[in-house]
Amino acid sequence: MHEKAANPAGGRRWGVPHTKVVPPRLPGNFVRRPGLCEKLAHAVATSPVTLVCAPAGCGKTLLLAEWMSTLARDAVWVSLDHDDDTAQHFLTSLRFAITEHTLATVEPALRHRSAPPGDAAVTVAELLQAIEALPHRLVVVLDNVQEIPGRDVLRVLAAVIRHQPRNLRLVLAARSDPLLPLAKLRVQGRLTEFRADALRFGPAEARELLDGCGVRLSEDQLLRLVSQTDGWAAGLRLAARSLRTTQDPDRFVPYFAGHDHAMADFLTGEVLAHLPGDSREILAMLSVSDRVTPRLAAALTGRDDVGGLLAGLEREGVLVTAVEGEPPWYQLHPLLRAYLRTELTRHQPDLVTVLHQRAARWFAGQDRPREALLHAEQTGDERAAAELLHAKGMDVLLDGGPGLVLRALDAAGSLVARDARLLLFAALAHLELGELSAAESDIARSSRVWPERPDEGLAGFRRLVVSAHGLACGRAPAPGGAGVCRSAAAEAWARLDHGVALLAAGDHGGAAGELAAADRLSDEQDLHYLEVHTKAAHALLAVAAGDDAGAAEASELALTLAGHGTWKRSPWLAVCRAILGFARLLRTDLRGALELAAGLDGVEPSALRFAGGVIEGAARYDGGDRAAGLKLLQDSRSALAGAPVPRPLAAIAMALEHQCALVLAQAPHARDAAEWGARRLGPVAEVHLTVARARFARGDVDGSVRALRAAREPGVPRLVAGTETELALLDAATALRLGCRTKARGSLEEALVSAVPAGIVRPFAYADPEVKVLLLDQMGGFGAAETFAARVRRVLTEDGAATAAVLTNRELVVLTRLTSPQPLDEVASELRVSVNTVKTHVRAIYAKLGVNNRRAAVVAARELGLG
Repeated sequence: MHEKAANPAGGRRWGVPHTKVVPPRLPGNFVRRPGLCEKLAHAVATSPVTLVCAPAGCGKTLLLAEWMSTLARDAVWVSLDHDDDTAQHFLTSLRFAITEHTLATVEPALRHRSAPPGDAAVTVAELLQAIEALPHRLVVVLDNVQEIPGRDVLRVLAAVIRHQPRNLRLVLAARSDPLLPLAKLRVQGRLTEFRADALRFGPAEARELLDGCGVRLSEDQLLRLVSQTDGWAAGLRLAARSLRTTQDPDRFVPYFAGHDHAMADFLTGEVLAHLPGDSREILAMLSVSDRVTPRLAAALTGRDDVGGLLAGLEREGVLVTAVEGEPPWYQLHPLLRAYLRTELTRHQPDLVTVLHQRAARWFAGQDRPREALLHAEQTGDERAAAELLHAKGMDVLLDGGPGLVLRALDAAGSLVARDARLLLFAALAHLELGELSAAESDIARSSRVWPERPDEGLAGFRRLVVSAHGLACGRAPAPGGAGVCRSAAAEAWARLDHGVALLAAGDHGGAAGELAAADRLSDEQDLHYLEVHTKAAHALLAVAAGDDAGAAEASELALTLAGHGTWKRSPWLAVCRAILGFARLLRTDLRGALELAAGLDGVEPSALRFAGGVIEGAARYDGGDRAAGLKLLQDSRSALAGAPVPRPLAAIAMALEHQCALVLAQAPHARDAAEWGARRLGPVAEVHLTVARARFARGDVDGSVRALRAAREPGVPRLVAGTETELALLDAATALRLGCRTKARGSLEEALVSAVPAGIVRPFAYADPEVKVLLLDQMGGFGAAETFAARVRRVLTEDGAATAAVLTNRELVVLTRLTSPQPLDEVASELRVSVNTVKTHVRAIYAKLGVNNRRAAVVAARELGLG
């Protein structure tokens, strides 16, 4: 169709180059976008006017050309340029395109006139009348509308829109909003718009484009390139051209915007050259910040009118986007910003320093310490960085920014070594990154420059840092006040520290009160990192109180919260990984247990590495690699040597290794593990359990019964999740050997009931075979424990083992509430937790069940027998 419309003779007769009325050919490596073409077709079918407005290089023209290539008829193309400088010239181009259309049967008088006669309004009326007389719909695509130089032409186009026949559809492509009555068209519902965000390339389209250019990138490299270009078609094509010759894509991708000559030429010639006045210089000054508000822009440039400039550029689509808030925050396109920032640094480095200083002061004044520190570290001003750290360093640390604080300390340079507070900031930052030795060194350095008369705030800060370091190293903090708290963040931390100290002293009630206060302050101040700490402390409190289900739930909540931050190396999270790793092991979630064990590799202190080795060894043993698993358990205990470990950890390590050795009939190994535990623990239930197991394995049923009775003596502590279940299962086994089936059934039911709160399944897998048969025989008769018994049966019969016990108890409670139409704030109120905590549980439920909405979560849980 388009070849026939491009009649050179006709073009000469009208004085119009035929290239103006032919859409461009699609290049050989063109990425087709059928979904976008379908949306465009729907827009044209339902709206009189469709506007495709985006900056240069976004692919507007090629998209329209692709869409036109799918049409069999009824569409004409006009590429506008500066030759269309009068209404007469514009109408001539438009009339020529329409009359040359092979199916257009317009009035003969219009076909043979060589130029529009007389008044343009008359010509417009005649043209629209001729279009209205057509027996079909006509689509007119006007490309490069921003090239229209005169208001006369815009008035003519506005008149066409105002008197538009029902069978005429206009598609306008422009780099910026044309001076047409767009607002009125929006109100009337006559306009559909496609902006730059609709034209962005996603990863799949970018992959196709790069493949067509002969460029192969890894998934990570591709995602980084799409992010760097913001899906900008021209940027991707220019990057592809350079990537064909580079040997190091990893190094090229982050820097090509500022260093690639083709990109620089394109931005200079196609984008920046069209900016009005001194806009380029202003945008260059703004490029030092990721995002700016009108007030920040004014502070950077010294111009009060810069907000209006940004709003205008955003409306015109000149690579400026309003991203959030009121007043709005604006951001430059990543490629434009990178180019401008590189040019500014190259030619005006002193100005860059001044701009970062202005930005740091502005963000500090707006109580945005993270952004303030980011700019402060770029200034090279040691004193300014030190002052900002003094004012805001604590808040940034307690909101999870240890890496940022360390960079700011580097910017403070030589001042740090003489400043005790800054050295304590360094200690806390290293501590939160899990670098305990570096933290200890920083604390020692702070002692060497300690002032003779420190203020109470500094003294309290040091006590907190020393206490936190001691706790991370496995030493209980000493109870006592932290001194004056300068901020809510510091108070929350002091409450947390005091709570943990009370926990270590055995005051569980006092600890619970302090931790609840720390939780409240963290939630009120949005201190997500400190909230992670409080959840970890709640997990420790639950362990001490024997609430194994609560310990696992609090640990998982802490890890879920940390998954949205940058503090995954915190020693607090290592404790949570250990608690949750053992919980998943006992729930037979071997993959989950191994993943958590991997997170404990190489951490400090040694007790946590020991925990990781025990979890991994037991999980490998349970997974079928028994010899290797048992050896890892033994090697982990040997590597620990005489280092201290928490009593619950020693108890579960002993119980696991002893059981695994007995199953493999390695009695000396089992005895060695039991004696190691007895030396560390004294007369606790777990030690009696190992005696009962060993005697039962030798056939000494009476001896086993006596050991079981000793384990249940009043005052004998139980340290480990599952000990009560293990005792009850062994009690059932001895009863069966003695012919007491009724007693055995009661003990089995006792084991099930004790296992329900924490979802403990593993002990049943290692129960005596006669006990397993009894469980299968008695299905349907376990009352309240019947549902859990069914889960155990699935594990014992290897049916459904992969999905057994996926959700924590609290998640099951939340899931039950999700089946009703209750909003989440009501759920939170019923459960007496914050709505953010409920949302965290919901995210965890979705992730575990592989769903993305409330209804699907309920359906999936029911299918798995979990709801």
